[in-house]
Amino acid sequence: MTDNPFMSSKSDAGVSMTVQELQELYHFDAEIIRIWTERESEELLPIQALAIQKHRILEGQDLLVSAPTSSGKTFLAEIAAIHTIFKRRKVIYLLPLKALAEEKYADFSEKYEEFGLNVVISTGDRTEWDTAIERGDFQIAVMVFEKANRLLVRNKNFLDHSGLIIVDEIQMTADFSRGSSLEMLLTSIRYTRDPALQGPGKFSRPHPQLIALSAVISGLNHFDEWLGLDVLLSDSRPVELYEGILRPDGSFTSRACFSKHVRTEQFTPLPDYQQSHSSSPADQREYHDKRLEHYVSCLLSRGEQVLIFRKWKWLTRTSALRLARYLQLPPALEALEALQNMEDSISKAMLLESLRHGVAFHNADLGRGERRIIEEYFKTNASKIRVLCATSTLAMGVNLPVNTVIINDLEKPDPYAEIFQEVPISPSDYKNMSGRAGRLKHRDEGRSIIFSDTAADERILWRHYIEGQFPQLKSLLADSRLLNESLFLTATGLCRSQQDLHEFMKRSYAGTLVWNQEPQAFVRMQHAIEEALSYCIEHELIVRSEGILHVTEIGRICAAQGVSVESFVLLKRFFQHCDPEACDVWEFLFIAVHNRELDDLHFRLAQTAYESGEYWRVLREVHAGSCESLTQYSEALLQSRFEVTRRVKMSLLLLDWIQGKSLHELEVKYGQFYRDKSYSGVIRSLAENVAWILRILQEIAVARGLRSDVVEQLHRLSKMVLFGVEDRAVELAELYVPGLTRGMLMRLAEHGYTREEHVLEADLEELMRVLPREIAFRVQERVYKKYRRTESRRLMDQKLRLELLGYDTKRLSRIYSASNLTEFHEALVQLFQSPQVTLLLQDVGSTSEDWGKDYLLEEERGRTLLRILPPQLHELNEDDCATLFSRGIQYNPTRFLLIGRPDFTEASYRLGQQFAKSYHKEVLLYPAYEICERYVLALEGTADFEL
Repeated sequence: MTDNPFMSSKSDAGVSMTVQELQELYHFDAEIIRIWTERESEELLPIQALAIQKHRILEGQDLLVSAPTSSGKTFLAEIAAIHTIFKRRKVIYLLPLKALAEEKYADFSEKYEEFGLNVVISTGDRTEWDTAIERGDFQIAVMVFEKANRLLVRNKNFLDHSGLIIVDEIQMTADFSRGSSLEMLLTSIRYTRDPALQGPGKFSRPHPQLIALSAVISGLNHFDEWLGLDVLLSDSRPVELYEGILRPDGSFTSRACFSKHVRTEQFTPLPDYQQSHSSSPADQREYHDKRLEHYVSCLLSRGEQVLIFRKWKWLTRTSALRLARYLQLPPALEALEALQNMEDSISKAMLLESLRHGVAFHNADLGRGERRIIEEYFKTNASKIRVLCATSTLAMGVNLPVNTVIINDLEKPDPYAEIFQEVPISPSDYKNMSGRAGRLKHRDEGRSIIFSDTAADERILWRHYIEGQFPQLKSLLADSRLLNESLFLTATGLCRSQQDLHEFMKRSYAGTLVWNQEPQAFVRMQHAIEEALSYCIEHELIVRSEGILHVTEIGRICAAQGVSVESFVLLKRFFQHCDPEACDVWEFLFIAVHNRELDDLHFRLAQTAYESGEYWRVLREVHAGSCESLTQYSEALLQSRFEVTRRVKMSLLLLDWIQGKSLHELEVKYGQFYRDKSYSGVIRSLAENVAWILRILQEIAVARGLRSDVVEQLHRLSKMVLFGVEDRAVELAELYVPGLTRGMLMRLAEHGYTREEHVLEADLEELMRVLPREIAFRVQERVYKKYRRTESRRLMDQKLRLELLGYDTKRLSRIYSASNLTEFHEALVQLFQSPQVTLLLQDVGSTSEDWGKDYLLEEERGRTLLRILPPQLHELNEDDCATLFSRGIQYNPTRFLLIGRPDFTEASYRLGQQFAKSYHKEVLLYPAYEICERYVLALEGTADFEL
């Protein structure tokens, strides 16, 4: 643990290792070695060899790795992850951004799914595996920081069940928007690893290994000491990067990042008649555009590929189109073909136009599928996409190696300003972007270019960026109001009193740097916690009894969903003002757009549209009931008619969105007062936000005991908003098939394909009448994989474990192969009566091929009514549950247990929870593979068999 300078090339010398040696020394599977050799390299990079040989990451050593882009730190963590899985431990991979999590999930799935590894993802809108993650049914879980915090509220020990936690981009502790969330997560990990907190006589499980990955930093600032991490620091790259400044005369002076060698290259200068001789903003913009066109052309003439960073989405589009028209490159035909079936939008049309001349752009207005196509075809050998214009978001984590990077804009919005203003980008922002230059697999050195117009500019930029220091790690938690944090800690159970909150904060990174060092700062922290608790108690999120803090049911919802306390209180007020059981779709949407998290969305409302009253007229046309009660209450809360109108516009747009109207149609309709109508990124972000808020409203409805149909309406509406389709198309949308657009989903629904079973039963030729051939194949393959994924993987794993112990596996095989109720219940009863289980079952004589067979189970905890359902009964309805309770209540059971296969739908789990709440009886739904897993664990001697 040190703040020593970074290791130099000398410290790398003599450190080498091949991928094949991993198999020989650490017994990696031969298929894994083959995958790595094909996709990565036969030789490990120095930083990877050092981490294994010196820092012992494959022997469980905690490690902080700080190194430049392309140094190999990500694959280093991947090696450790696979090694952990082969020790039958689980891996949690944490990232700051949803886009990075999606990319990592796609990468892991592509690499390892055929091999049989169980890779899952959890983000704000990817919730389909949350239940599996909570019960440990995964091998690698990729998730964003905030989602890990939410899962901690549900189960404060869920991280402890893993063998390895990887935290990528850990320098984000200093990030304005995510720093506090990450620090709370890291402090929670540290807090629960403290042996002193286990208490006398408590079982102490081995804590998970922790690997933290960071961009280059100038100083650790005690971060390693705080987390107890060994440290591997490096400023070396596998390929050299020259960073420099391009002058008006065409000379480019640059310095090598590693060797510090300075050199000057000469480009053909921009002709004098195109140089700027005017100070007007318009003339300056034109000059900068012509300068960019000229030097990109020079670089292309050398056979290079160029990545250009622009500060705004609209600038990436306009730059790409100008360059395409100026350069007239050959078309990127493969990318053009791949994009044809993507959903129509204004951005897509502009992207197709630029690709016809070998230029592309990459920004948040493109959908995930469109961005992946651009990334894929940009990094292929001999790519026809020669120029890519991107926003700086691309600089974090997305792997697009390129010869030359041009950083055209050196300003960015000030995140701390209340009104819009720009500030210079930081040295770390610059380094993140410049670090994209250089292609490892081709051993091509990289070049990073910024422009200067005067000698003064050159000296300032050289000192600030080329010689600029990376930032040291720091904490932003000390600047927080500690409102969300206090509720989070109370909800997790990590803190049960105000004193516990003080102690937790003292153990945070902010505690190490600030609160434990400055008495006045510690007093301010105590005061902030007191104010936070008072606010939470006032709004019924926390109750305090004899000094002990307890989270209320709605307080737990707020913390578990990760919404800000202030937004949650606003939503709660709306729900108290209206009658949710009488609300229609528009009213729920209008309520949902009242949250503080939307403040960062920059959803536009033109002054002309506001003054015309157009959206109010449309609202009266589409909403038959009275809107005045809600809109007047909104105006009383927001104190702004303009802001109310903006939210009316949002709600109307979402009404069109869930009817499946195309992005292009929505952009034209709702962007009519703007010259730049590209709006698709904002629409998608709005939908994701509102879908999340509707899930919160659904949980509030459950907590308030509202009718089950209202709860279900909110759930279905949340899904409709998330995917932008009608209710009947939601189930297939949840498959997340790449390239399956909203329009295609609506066509499937119109042709009667609304359920997964419909796809399974259909011939491929039938699907191809509705969908393009490749998409039809993907849809059917995804459904097949989903059904095979859980059961086949479980059976293979469980049979292997029993065979290693010398046990017969026929009992398991009968359960997994049962095709009707008789076969299924007989196979389960045989397992229950095996010597290792011996459950006392009483057949109560009620059997139906429609709803199953019932048994009574006598246990010390009480009597359980057990219902074995027919195979393939995936979804329960209210009649199924009513039958269960009406027949079973006569036996006075303490709980109801349903067993089915292959698994239950989310709606079934929710319905079970609602009946449990109504009847005050525990209701459990177990897929058959879960019963088999408990049987195997009993035979292994690691747990008693219990239901």
